[in-house]
Amino acid sequence: MRGGPRVLLTIWAAKLAALALRVTGRAGTHVPGRIARRLHPGIIGAIRHPARVVVVTGTNGKTTVSNLLAEALQGEGMRVASNRSGSNLAAGVAMTLIDAVTWTGRSRADVAVLEMDERSAKLILPGLVPDILVCTNLTRDSIKRNAHPDYIAWVISSALPASTTLVLNADDLIASSIGSDANPRTHFAVDRLPTDGDTPHGAAVDAAICPVCDAPLVWDYWRFNHIGRAHCPNGDFRSPTAAYRAQQVDGPNRRVVLDLDGDARPATLINPNIVNVYNEVAVAAVLDRLGIARERLVSAFDRLQPPTTRFQEETVGGVELVRLLTKGLVGVACSRAFEYLASFSGRKAVVLNIDEVSERTTDVENTAWTYDADYDYLATSDVQQIVVGESAATTRRCGSRSRACRRSASSRWRRSSPRPTRSTSRARRRCSTCTACTTRSSPAPRCRRACASG
Repeated sequence: MRGGPRVLLTIWAAKLAALALRVTGRAGTHVPGRIARRLHPGIIGAIRHPARVVVVTGTNGKTTVSNLLAEALQGEGMRVASNRSGSNLAAGVAMTLIDAVTWTGRSRADVAVLEMDERSAKLILPGLVPDILVCTNLTRDSIKRNAHPDYIAWVISSALPASTTLVLNADDLIASSIGSDANPRTHFAVDRLPTDGDTPHGAAVDAAICPVCDAPLVWDYWRFNHIGRAHCPNGDFRSPTAAYRAQQVDGPNRRVVLDLDGDARPATLINPNIVNVYNEVAVAAVLDRLGIARERLVSAFDRLQPPTTRFQEETVGGVELVRLLTKGLVGVACSRAFEYLASFSGRKAVVLNIDEVSERTTDVENTAWTYDADYDYLATSDVQQIVVGESAATTRRCGSRSRACRRSASSRWRRSSPRPTRSTSRARRRCSTCTACTTRSSPAPRCRRACASG
């Protein structure tokens, strides 16, 4: 068996840990994956891989693209190993590979489709050596962890094996250039749309000058942020030519023409949101590179839909209800959601449900990302109501992070006493984040930093 007895013992330990979690009613891949990497730090490279390995990364869209790819390949009768739950750090990828082998280490999957966090590239790519890596885009992300998208491009490029074929977004001036000259590459794009402009505007434009001579770029068309096509007036830089393109995008009728390396074919548009148009053409490019027959490739979009965890649309009581999940603390993702919601005709009410528990429990309250969001999309007469608040999940989860907060919250829930409201006395004022502060006049010492009312 590949890797020897240490790999086998690591597989057993991780599988047993996952089994124990399931027996106790707790699903998850992160803890078993951490155990595996602790026992064997090189387990990602040592374990047997499926015959084909595809990695999906990028700032936004990687969960959607990886899920769509997995669904399409399963529709082709392939056995697919995929971290669909979104556990995209090294531990999650390790456990996905472990789940894809038997107890004796033999692979039981034909292909792996693995979502990868951009910052984890150096821990994953050298051992994994994927056949294909698709990068959806590289835009501004959480400031505290991802810095500038140019830095993330360097992180990915420095970890890429030379044999990996790259499928890159030609309209992203940063993502389109990752990798080295040794990497085979192809590009995808969305042709100019009626809503595109010629001059960048908005809160976040991260590529505005030529990377060679520093001259201001001239835009052939500009879509958002640094997404579009541009060239250097001195001839030192130009957006790459895309082999795979979305053309004649018809949002209302859900139709699009997919140009597959010169072979134009009409297809179903899975979703008219511009980010999902990019996701669809990226999926088409990867499926074509994997050798899927183009007739079946195009017909796959008749049944594929974005994951309901990211997008859901339904009609309730004669009212169209659209749910969009955007990446937390990312103004660029919020802007795309605002733009899509503004595209609906008629009167609209917008509810912004903000989950910021991760910031509160790590003692970080950096709100700078809100200034990267283009709220102007909502400043129209047909948006008649905007409601802003925290999610219920945020309120309930805070107590799981702080020991003092957790202890007070758990005892309170055991007593099943009613929650106080804001009309109660100041001494029993309810914290907007957890229940610890309801039992005393001020937050618990170790909860104080986490509580907004502290």
